[in-house]
Amino acid sequence: MHKYRNGILALAAFFGLAAFGSAAEAQLHPSFYGSAEADTRNPQFYLLGTYLGVGGFGWSPYLNASAYLLDYPVVDTQETLSAVSPTLGLAYAARSKGVSFGVGYAWVRHPNAGAPGAEGGGSNGVTASFGAYHRGRGRRSLDTQLLSNYNFGSQYVWARGRGSVPFGASATHPARLGLELVGQGGGKDASSSSTFEVGPTFEYGWAPNLRTTGAIGYKNVGASFLAARESAAYFKLEFSLSP
Repeated sequence: MHKYRNGILALAAFFGLAAFGSAAEAQLHPSFYGSAEADTRNPQFYLLGTYLGVGGFGWSPYLNASAYLLDYPVVDTQETLSAVSPTLGLAYAARSKGVSFGVGYAWVRHPNAGAPGAEGGGSNGVTASFGAYHRGRGRRSLDTQLLSNYNFGSQYVWARGRGSVPFGASATHPARLGLELVGQGGGKDASSSSTFEVGPTFEYGWAPNLRTTGAIGYKNVGASFLAARESAAYFKLEFSLSP
């Protein structure tokens, strides 16, 4: 596993650096994002990240780095894990759609491979990510997005799909209403979990480069340390900033 991890990271670094080198004359665009989530079962999840990509259409390299913290209940106690996860990848952008592929690694403190809600995985491991989006046309354009990540070390997958339409009659209205579906789960060594979420979303563009998203919905959680699956209401707040 150690050789496998190092081989993947070396290959990703080689192609990532080569791609960034070929795009050295292009303009790099940094973005910053973050999220906070809690539910009535008392877990909390926080994430901060930065994305560095090259503008324009076609294929281009990107670098993504995130850090997250998960505080979750285990029987009568609260456990906490934290992680840092950098990713190198390639993204393709067209006028109204795009896809991205990335490979990275997650370094986790206080690991638990089956911790429910650890989006990047609850233990050290190579990660693979995929994303896709499509922007609709017209006055009531439907925008869709899919994000996913797999941690080979904890055998943990996270995936989220979203769709949204303008709040008003105009396609340029700063607010959008939508729906999200989230599924995640995995684990190993007798520690496993699975989580499903569904709920409406509300996005608001405060400026062309600043947007926030709020969500509230239903969550169902099952874990190896729980006697039965549990349900809860969840609350989420996100932001994205592109200077």
